Amino acid sequence: MTQLPSVALVLPPLTQLNTPYPSTAYLARFLGQHGVQTTQRDLGIELMHSLFSRDGLEQVFDALEGAEELPLPAWRALSLREAHLRAVGPAMAFLQGRDSGLAPLILDTPLLPRGPAFERVDREAFGAMGTQDAARHLATLYLEDLVNLVRAGIDPGFEMSRYQHHLSLSAADFTPLYQRLHQTTLVDALLDALADTLTGEVVGISVPFPGNLYGALRVGRRLKERGATVILGGGYVNTELREVDERRLWEFADALTYDDGEGPLLAILEHLGGGPDRRHRTRTAEGLHQHPAPRPPFTPAGDYGDLDLSLYLQLIDTLNPAHRLWADGRWNKITLAHGCYWQRCAFCDVNLDYIKHFETTSAAALVDHIERLIEQTGQRGFHFVDEAAPPTALKALAIELLRRGTGITFWGNIRFERAYTPDLARLLAAAGMVAATGGLEVAKPRLLRAIRKGVTVEQVIGAAQALRAAGVRVHAYLMYGFPTQTDQETIDAMEVVRQLFAAELIDSAFWHRFVLTRHAPIAEDPAAFGITVEPQAGRPFASNDLSHADPTGGDHDRFDEVLPLALEAWMRGRELERPVHHWFSDMPATTEPPDLVARALRAPPREGKRLLWLGGAPLADEEGVQLHHPHGAAFIPCEEDEADWLMEVLEAAHPAEEPLELQAAIEAFPGDWAAFAERWAQVRALGAVLI
Repeated sequence: MTQLPSVALVLPPLTQLNTPYPSTAYLARFLGQHGVQTTQRDLGIELMHSLFSRDGLEQVFDALEGAEELPLPAWRALSLREAHLRAVGPAMAFLQGRDSGLAPLILDTPLLPRGPAFERVDREAFGAMGTQDAARHLATLYLEDLVNLVRAGIDPGFEMSRYQHHLSLSAADFTPLYQRLHQTTLVDALLDALADTLTGEVVGISVPFPGNLYGALRVGRRLKERGATVILGGGYVNTELREVDERRLWEFADALTYDDGEGPLLAILEHLGGGPDRRHRTRTAEGLHQHPAPRPPFTPAGDYGDLDLSLYLQLIDTLNPAHRLWADGRWNKITLAHGCYWQRCAFCDVNLDYIKHFETTSAAALVDHIERLIEQTGQRGFHFVDEAAPPTALKALAIELLRRGTGITFWGNIRFERAYTPDLARLLAAAGMVAATGGLEVAKPRLLRAIRKGVTVEQVIGAAQALRAAGVRVHAYLMYGFPTQTDQETIDAMEVVRQLFAAELIDSAFWHRFVLTRHAPIAEDPAAFGITVEPQAGRPFASNDLSHADPTGGDHDRFDEVLPLALEAWMRGRELERPVHHWFSDMPATTEPPDLVARALRAPPREGKRLLWLGGAPLADEEGVQLHHPHGAAFIPCEEDEADWLMEVLEAAHPAEEPLELQAAIEAFPGDWAAFAERWAQVRALGAVLI
């Protein structure tokens, strides 16, 4: 039997600071099932603790002492050196959740030296009782100031959640990155020291984003120098380096894996262990390896193993409740389905395997994974990291969670389609959904058709209304600069978004500028979308983003600064009555009707067939039935036979019971259903849903 080498699975700096990126955990579970011994390390969070400790900050100040030119906040920090050295340890411990008693000290004393980030402080946003959140917000701002101090005087490429991002973003030429990798700042030296503590014959380094590539290459080179085999994979490698032709890259890595890393990584390990060469979807200095291989079942959940979850920080870097989900709290990552069930959006990389291969698993298996992760991590918060969670899978998951009584909190990305009825939204909320993110993209009918989004503005409005009414927060991804999009259409899309905020149907949003990528349908047939792709000569390194000419589109540069400003105001409930063209000096007024959203809200909701009761056990008394739901109660006056029917129906409609259709229940009703309809409406309003 082939002896497979052990593997160190590494997250390089920097991703999220509140929770580990899930790639290494997914790989660890898969490899463990095949007898491979793994260890996991997140060098990003470890680097932050090395840098922002008393010893690390001493080195920062020593380095700054020799600087000739520094911005004023850095000189202030140098003056307050001793105060910073006293504060940094307690601040980091508090953000780890290890010392909640520090909150009053942070809020009401000069423990934290204040820098420019504190100009954003709004204590009133947290209310009289929100001391822990308010203190975490201040501690987060303090950490931002320290990060900016490092940026100003030591390493301008260092940021809170990425490192040397600017060198890796669509880096057609490897030379600037290569040259930077031969320099060493204090941050680099700390990272090198962490790399020296890694063990394992083989090291798999995950590179999900541009802000991870520099750290991955630096760590990879150091490990190769001591004889380890270094393998890079992840989202950045999949999209940017699929056709890489850069000989210097192999100074930092031995192999790149494409698409799902589980199968290719296992094939490399088998080859290294003396087995036959069945490497597939793998690139080395020799070229691309494409041995035919069966696809292993997708891994819906990871195994965090020996990853130290206590290191992660509970940050509050925004006052927007929906945005807080990204940075606040420790989320277990899990996947409902591999790939995207829609696969038609023209701007998306639908030709890549991680989107085009769609595969699901059962709700029972998912909840098994959820319960194992709760036991392993002690955390009941889950982030579903699907491209777009299928509504049928979400429905089945919610029923299974309620059937077992597994209490969790979860959120994830969806498509705002008509499947999200008020009843489905109530079911998902009852099962623990607290937020949903999804793409509205370009809120104009012509452009939604061009994008092949498969939804209408009215469907988005209906889905958002259903989710918000159920208490689920809604975040919308927006796009501008799509091929042939005019200035008028961007103004009109702004108006739709303004109305959504004014109607309180979305809590937050983010506007992305369109980027053409080579694996999207637009790149296959640019003429069909009214653009031409410009020559891409001399791109031996990253090659995913494509330059293009759009002769009929508007001047998209004019919107770059204004769109985020408008969103920030609307998210805070401000400027909602201001006409959108007034954000500019020379734009036309919107052509959208001022009641577009209001009219869409008047459409009757769709209903399903299966009846589910989300409340407690019904209680009978002499005059009817008492119904209780976590959000309220109702008394339904009934004759004795009607009460018996209602009790039986609601008990049969429990999620743990076999599916019951409402029509079957109506047919068994002992009296005049029309006469009972008003009372049934009370039952529906309290906690009976049709899905």
